[in-house]
Order: sequence, then structure tokens, then C-alpha cells
Amino acid sequence: MKKGLTLNILRIPVNTGVITAYIEGFNENHTKGTVYAELNGEHVAATGFNKKKTIVRAIAKLHQKSSIHQDNHQ
Repeated sequence: MKKGLTLNILRIPVNTGVITAYIEGFNENHTKGTVYAELNGEHVAATGFNKKKTIVRAIAKLHQKSSIHQDNHQ
């Protein structure tokens, strides 16, 4: 039996840095998983059953959070 935490890491280069997504779960069919995304010190998390949709949701949340953060600092 395996013990410990297994994460897949996805790195996406963008103009403002590198988006790093840590993917946890999604091992078997219909298994819930979590995606943690970060960019320039901003962190968000998204959970769901569909791996691709959850990754997209986490990146969308990160984009929304970082754009709001940038608007407040201008």
C-alpha cells in the first residue's frame, strides 16, 4: 500500500510569470480531486470530479483574483 501524497505539477508560462498548478486526486473514475494554482504569490484552490474542468476553474479563479489585485494597486 502506498503512503504519502502524490501530486502532479503543471507549469504554464505567461507574460507575468509562471502559473504552477498542483493536482491532487483524480486517481480513479468518479474520484474527487483538488487543484491548487499559484502565480506571483497569489494562491487559489478548486475541487471537482473532472480533472480538465477543475484545472481550468482554478486558473480562471487565479486570473480573476490577480486581475482584482492589480486593479487595487493602480
